[in-house]
Amino acid sequence: MQKLTRDEMTTMVIASLYNLANAMSAVFMNVYLYAYTGSLVVMSVYTMVRIGLFPFFFTLGGKWAQKHSFAGPLSVGLVFIMFSLLFVLAAQDQFAVAPQLVYVVAALTGVGEGLFWLSLNSLNQIVSSPQSRSRFLAGVGICNNISAIAAPLVSTLIIDTAVSDTAGYVEIFKLVLVIYALIALVSLRVKARSVPQPFSVLKRMKLDDPQWRYCMITTFFYGMHNSLSLTLAGLLVYNATNGSGSAYGRLLALFAVISILAFAFVSRTMRRNNRMRFYQIGAVLIASSAVVLVLCPTLGGAVYYGVVNALSTPMYANPYQIIVMNAIADYAGQENIVGRVIVRETYQSIGRCLGMAMIVLCSWIFPSSLYLPVAVIFCSAFPIAMAVYATIYHRRRDQLKAQGLVK
Repeated sequence: MQKLTRDEMTTMVIASLYNLANAMSAVFMNVYLYAYTGSLVVMSVYTMVRIGLFPFFFTLGGKWAQKHSFAGPLSVGLVFIMFSLLFVLAAQDQFAVAPQLVYVVAALTGVGEGLFWLSLNSLNQIVSSPQSRSRFLAGVGICNNISAIAAPLVSTLIIDTAVSDTAGYVEIFKLVLVIYALIALVSLRVKARSVPQPFSVLKRMKLDDPQWRYCMITTFFYGMHNSLSLTLAGLLVYNATNGSGSAYGRLLALFAVISILAFAFVSRTMRRNNRMRFYQIGAVLIASSAVVLVLCPTLGGAVYYGVVNALSTPMYANPYQIIVMNAIADYAGQENIVGRVIVRETYQSIGRCLGMAMIVLCSWIFPSSLYLPVAVIFCSAFPIAMAVYATIYHRRRDQLKAQGLVK
C-alpha cells in the first residue's frame, strides 16, 4: 500500500491539531455565549455572520496563496481566531449586558476561519491524489476523531477542577491559544503551493458544465443540512444534559469513539462499486439524527443524535467528499483549481447561511414550541435529496459511459 506523502502527513497533523483546538473552543464557545444570550435565534444569527464572511476571505486567501504559499493565509487566519478568543476572555460578563457583542466574535472568527479553511481545504485537494484520496480522507477522519475524544476529556477535566463552568471555559480558551500557535508553526513545514496561474471565482460560480453543476448543487444541499451541526445541534445536546459542561464533554468523547470505529470500518469496506449504497444509507441515518433530537430533546434524544450522527457521517460525508474532490482534480490540467475550491466552499457557505436563516425565519412565523421542529425537519430533508440526486446522476452517467458518449 502506497505511503502517504510528507505533505499529506503534515496536512493531516494540521487538521488534527486544529480539530483538537476547535473541539475544545468552538463547541464550548457556543455554550459559553449561549449561557449569556439564552437565545438559539441569536446564536443562529451569530453563525450566519461568521459563515457569511467565508466567501470573501476564501477569495482573499486564494489570491494570497497564488502569489506566495498557503502558510501565510493559514497562519493569519489562526491569528484572527486567536483574537476572537482574546476578545471573549476580555469581554466575559459584558455579553450579558450587550448581547450584540457576540457578533464581533462572529466577525473575527469568520475572517480567521475563512482564511484558514481556504488554506486547509486547498491543501487537502492539492496534496492528495485520486489514488490516495480515500485513504487520506479516512486518515484525516480518524485523526480528527482521536482529537475529538481528547478534547472533551481534557475540557471536562478543566471544568471539573474549576470553580464554575464559566471559569473552566476561560481556562479552556487559554489552552486553545497555545495550540493555535503550535499549528501556525507546523504550517510552515507545508511545501505544496498553489500554481501561479490566475483564477476567476465569479466565472466558476456559473454552472454551465454538467459535472460542475452536479457537484455544486450537492455541495449546496450538504451545506443546508450541515448548518444544523454548526451550532444548533450542539446546544440542543447541551440542553439535554441540563446545562452540565462536564456531562456534555463526556457525551462528546463517547460520540467521537464511535465515530473513529465508523471511519475505520468505512475506510476498509467502502469501494467504488458500493460507494452509492453507503451514501444512501448514511444520508437516511444522518437525516434522522437531528429530527429525533429536536422532537425528543431529552438525554435519550441526545444519545440517539450523537451515536447515529457518528455512525453515519463517514458513510455520508466520505462519498460526497471523494466525488467532489475527484471532480475538481479533473480540472487540474486546465486551470488553477484553487478557484474551484473557493467556489465549492462558497456554495457550501450559502447553504449553511440559508439553513441558519430558515431557523430565524421559522422563529418569526411559528410559535416557540414549533419553529425548531419545522426548521430542523426542513434542513434534514437535504441529505436524502442529495443522495437521490447523486444516485440519478451517477446512474445516468454510467449509462452514457457504456454508450461511449462520455469519458
